[in-house]
Amino acid sequence: MDGYNLSIVLPTMIAGVAAAVLQTGLFPVRAKLNVACSGAEVLAFERSVLLVMLGLGACISLLLAIISPWLVEILAASATVEVRNAMAFAFPFAAALVMLNFIGDSCGYLLAMRDRFAIAAAAPVANGILGASLLAVWPEGGLFNLIAGTVLGLALQVCICLWGLKFTGFIFWGRLPAWSNIKALWQEMLLLGGWILPGVVVSNVVVSLPPLWAAKYGEGAISAFGYAYRLHSSALQLLVMACSTLLLARFSDLVAHNNTVAVKRILVKAAFLSALVGVFYALGVWVFGAIGLEWLFSGRFDDEAAARVSSHWLLLSIGLPFVMLGNVFAKFFQAQRMPLMMTVLAVASLLVLCISYWLLSSRFGELSIALSITLGAFFSLLIGFWGLRYSFLGRS
Repeated sequence: MDGYNLSIVLPTMIAGVAAAVLQTGLFPVRAKLNVACSGAEVLAFERSVLLVMLGLGACISLLLAIISPWLVEILAASATVEVRNAMAFAFPFAAALVMLNFIGDSCGYLLAMRDRFAIAAAAPVANGILGASLLAVWPEGGLFNLIAGTVLGLALQVCICLWGLKFTGFIFWGRLPAWSNIKALWQEMLLLGGWILPGVVVSNVVVSLPPLWAAKYGEGAISAFGYAYRLHSSALQLLVMACSTLLLARFSDLVAHNNTVAVKRILVKAAFLSALVGVFYALGVWVFGAIGLEWLFSGRFDDEAAARVSSHWLLLSIGLPFVMLGNVFAKFFQAQRMPLMMTVLAVASLLVLCISYWLLSSRFGELSIALSITLGAFFSLLIGFWGLRYSFLGRS
């Protein structure tokens, strides 16, 4: 498990950076084309997006697989020999996650633009069910079963998104825009996305550092944190990420119409809902976390393992309302084309994460990682409140 969790850190980080840059550039460029050009020209542009992301993702995945021995030595330098061996086995398979995420994210954005975001939001559920089913029917498969379930689950998610696109009438085979048009459109997308790139890179570093830190706490530390973080991430996916694209579209429309009243109303509602959901979520993890883990992983989790994972999970759950509201602020700043604020939020989170871990690690051990993540989310949210005065809300 330790080797598996380390193997997916870098592919996940690369995919996350690319997804954020693509999202920032694709939505406004495609919206402009949809108004100014014919449906055939828009469709040709969308084909070019899928083709470019497929080719780029395949190249990066192949490169990661080729240089995996060197990457393992760098990323697992402080881990045991057993963990490094497990990571060396899993990493070439995990490299495929980059290509699959590139395609899946592109399809998800195109579905959202067709008001079919529910398909893209539901696809990860099938992903999780397939991975869990493989573990249930073939537990003796061990590490191979785990990494195979991850790759095959994501492949199923991509297939569902591709089917969803076809269901909307998308035609995959057809003409592409002229080279000069492709070049101009991608330059515009990369220029828009490039402004947010520093913040996105820092945000993904924030996600990638904790598993590497956990390696120094001995056997099982990476897995304990990894289980907790995966459970916490599932809650975030359900409560935050699934509506991120819709929030961005809504804020973009309100900002374009200078509707400060509606924006303030959304922010107030978001603050109330974030606090309410966060309290109930943390209480649920506190009361039922360890019990639920023992039931869910019956025969594989003893009392000690369940308590260890639930301790990480509880500390992460305390930060859920900060992450929820912080995501709303981020989409608001993104809708106003304020990339500097995105970078400020990400840098603030990274600085607090590193400083908190440095101060707390000697006293709280491996639990300091989850605690530092929560503190980073809290202080990032405070910076977000400060940034509101420089948005169009503060100027109105």
